[in-house]
Amino acid sequence: MKRREFLGSALAAGGAFGAGMVIGPGIARAQAKGLTPVRFTCGANLGYTNLFVADGAGLFRKHGIDAQIVIFDVGFLGTEAVLAGQADTATTAAFPMINFVAKGADLVVPAIMITGDNIKIVALNTIAKPEDFAGKRVGLIHGSVAHYGFDRYLQHFKVPKDAVKIENVPAAEQIALFAKGDLDAFVWVEPVVSRGIEIMKGKARLMVPNLEVVMTNRDYLQVQRAWAAKNPAVVESILRALIEANEMIKADINVGATHGAKRLNLPADTVPDLLRKGGSRWDIYLDAVVLDDLKSITEWMRENKRLAAEPGDLRRIMAPQYLRAVAPASVRGF
Repeated sequence: MKRREFLGSALAAGGAFGAGMVIGPGIARAQAKGLTPVRFTCGANLGYTNLFVADGAGLFRKHGIDAQIVIFDVGFLGTEAVLAGQADTATTAAFPMINFVAKGADLVVPAIMITGDNIKIVALNTIAKPEDFAGKRVGLIHGSVAHYGFDRYLQHFKVPKDAVKIENVPAAEQIALFAKGDLDAFVWVEPVVSRGIEIMKGKARLMVPNLEVVMTNRDYLQVQRAWAAKNPAVVESILRALIEANEMIKADINVGATHGAKRLNLPADTVPDLLRKGGSRWDIYLDAVVLDDLKSITEWMRENKRLAAEPGDLRRIMAPQYLRAVAPASVRGF
């Protein structure tokens, strides 16, 4: 299914993985209760645990928000929903965000929502070193941060990209194709990473070295500029709820596990370990150091012909005023 067809069908069904996004009656009910309806999107992985906690633990409602969450196979489909007017927020890595902005999307970033080494390469044991990827089949989602990260990985270890067969494989299909023998490796996040290793029964492992040698992943909270300007108090309330959710997760990982398991239909007893191994860190901040990261990523995209158009100065998409009003110490360099 093409990406936009998937987007349309997911929205029509209320979410790629069944997390409801009610657009009509839900808004009326929220307004009747004095809450502001906000339609959130995210990817189907545990990196978004802070969003799941903010919703499930009632923190959004505490701050006056009726949160409606739709879960997509990958986060950048949520940005497409925002741009189509079918959602209010999205959270993605820099790689897809830069291309959306380059193509004219008028997005702003109130904060970074997720940071870490959460994108992982899982490979058969026959791939002992990066050079062994030559001639192998690697499954990942085209246009995602996994695609960007693996390209940089090959470049770093001087493995010719045309020597590796990159397959465009949705996250939901990666494990099955890996187990079937149609892939020699895949690149994604928890819980897919641990499931893939488990199902191979000793025949696969996390690649060493992994993507941490070439990148630290940051996921940027994004909203339409006009929406943020119209709803500044709502943006601030979103940030307050997420900050409280992060503190709850840090205080007790089982809180994150409970809500992550429920939202993603995972066995609850397995999720604490997945969260510890996943590599995600949940802090809400905005640091000017990310501008250097965005510049480097843009240069890499340009050199590798993955840039849709020139994005211009990406400082313009940073909107520190909302976080400064909520947690001024979390804004640095702006």
